[in-house]
Amino acid sequence: MATVTEGLEGVRRELDRLERKVVRLFEPGLAPEAVRAKLDGAPEELVAWFGWADGTRAEEDQTVDDASFIPGYVLVSLDEALEFRDEVEVESDGDEEWLPLLVSPAGDFYAVAWTADEGIVQVWSYVDGAPVQTDYPDMERMLRTFVESFRTGAFEVDEEGYLDMHPELADRVYEAVTRA
Repeated sequence: MATVTEGLEGVRRELDRLERKVVRLFEPGLAPEAVRAKLDGAPEELVAWFGWADGTRAEEDQTVDDASFIPGYVLVSLDEALEFRDEVEVESDGDEEWLPLLVSPAGDFYAVAWTADEGIVQVWSYVDGAPVQTDYPDMERMLRTFVESFRTGAFEVDEEGYLDMHPELADRVYEAVTRA
């Protein structure tokens, strides 16, 4: 998976294979200039992310599971991401900017940090109460981890029809993908 768009398409294919409702809830992506207007100096990976889909449409009586991009996390729009960022304090180096990409109802999130000079410097997940955060070398490997998690069954649909995660298997997939 060489690009963010290919990675997002890979996740979409896996969600489609599992017949997940979220596939039809993705909002149309934003034009590159619309992303850049809201995120001055945004890395091309973020422009591609929000160009692929600008969040997940909410519907009446929708559950988090209906809208989950990965188990428990929803793909948010650029406006939702900016609003979330304004409400959450995250320690960062002086010139580093950050933005959530996926958010859970509990306020946990997957985010990306970047600087104008270096581009993306960190991709991570934050889970309240977790002893450590999960870091990814880049957005492409985060997405590859998600795709491989679907393919290996680390992310699967359980007996009740909910998108679920097997933590030990997901950890093994993470290690294999991020250490490669």
